[in-house]
Amino acid sequence: MEAIQAFDIQVLYWIADHLRSGLLTPALTFLTHLCDHGELWLTLALVLLLRPRTRKCGAAILLAMAFGLVLGNGVLKHLIARPRPFVTYPDLVPLVHIGGYSCPSGHTLASFCAATALFCLFRKAGIAALLLAALIGFTRLYVGVHYPTDVLLGAVLGVLLGTLAVAIVEYAASSIHYARLKRADLPERKRK
Repeated sequence: MEAIQAFDIQVLYWIADHLRSGLLTPALTFLTHLCDHGELWLTLALVLLLRPRTRKCGAAILLAMAFGLVLGNGVLKHLIARPRPFVTYPDLVPLVHIGGYSCPSGHTLASFCAATALFCLFRKAGIAALLLAALIGFTRLYVGVHYPTDVLLGAVLGVLLGTLAVAIVEYAASSIHYARLKRADLPERKRK
């Protein structure tokens, strides 16, 4: 565990010392704030829900993010109870202010939940979404509020929960479709 912690903090110090710059900081802090409450992904899900062709994807994104919220922020953060990097290492100055525990990264978890659901149902758009999710995960390291293993756990859980949500939505959609077909095949009852 000490080796993981040592690796985590070395990566964060390296990012702070070598990558933080006046050019990147405004862009990456803006991007990280875009997902503070999942706004980016929730907006995408709501837009997808409006069109029949993309409705399943919107539902899968919402379901995956709900799973992520409950499991990540509701359960795991409190079970793991890992302090944020700047709490343990005060000389590592965060670029954004945030409280709570560090692991898993909720921004990364939500992003990978949504991006994975999109990828499962729409490959091309999903690839772009997965790249964006990875970038959002990196922003959490860049601004100094998560360790690399927090981001990694968020990404892995996001992929798993996104895949699970798609499977559930696909199953529900096929069950509803089957029930409609079965109902359509029933002969109409004569009224008495």
